[in-house]
Amino acid sequence: MVHNSRIAGGINAESAQKIADLYRCFVEGEIYQTNARTAELCKLAENTFRDINIAYANELALICEQSGINVWEAISLCNNHPRVNIHQPGPGVGGHCIAVDPWFIVEKQPDIAKLIHQARLINDQMPSLVAQKIIRLTQDQDKPQVTILGVTYKPNVDDMRESPILTLIDLLERAGIAVAAQDPFAKGYEGDPCLAASGSDLLVLGVNHDCYRDLDLPRIAQAMRTPQLLDTRNFFSREAAENAGFSYHLLGDR
Repeated sequence: MVHNSRIAGGINAESAQKIADLYRCFVEGEIYQTNARTAELCKLAENTFRDINIAYANELALICEQSGINVWEAISLCNNHPRVNIHQPGPGVGGHCIAVDPWFIVEKQPDIAKLIHQARLINDQMPSLVAQKIIRLTQDQDKPQVTILGVTYKPNVDDMRESPILTLIDLLERAGIAVAAQDPFAKGYEGDPCLAASGSDLLVLGVNHDCYRDLDLPRIAQAMRTPQLLDTRNFFSREAAENAGFSYHLLGDR
């Protein structure tokens, strides 16, 4: 059974009622009836809200990097306020909903949806900004090699639709950087993370799969040519990474 509330949108009151009756077969939460146009906008608006919130977090991360502040600490402190819930920054937004739905609103009302449009641009630029950071971290290496952990659009799934990590890989390869990627959930990217990192100059945590908690960081660091770690998700402990032999870098930190 589904416990969350649902919206039943119909072309008239009778069809909305029939949709609601169907939902009650598998939904335990509240069911709200409305017309089809309003229901569709609600679906787009819910995903757009999340996209805007993530864009705000990403913009804060960029501001914090320039201001000598750890954005993850700042967001955590801000979220202690009962009316504040800032999302988490990262290397971009993917998936078949959040990265797509806002564009439907922008397309219909381009002169009005300015905040929505700007949020999309901010999130879409994150792979490029992460790529620039990677290029800076490897610029002193001859024929730099980078290993990326995680290519799906979110943790613990095999879905790669609109994945910002795939965009990141493409940008790096265009810049002349050799990229190896490993992801236990993604077909074609499975394998030993240590083997993928062998000879690499930078390890990038792109997707925070739970299983990466069990990585043997000292072994991976020893296998690399230059043991550097860029964490785009605030996933690894700085202390643990540095004790393993890494030079640790965090997206949104000084």
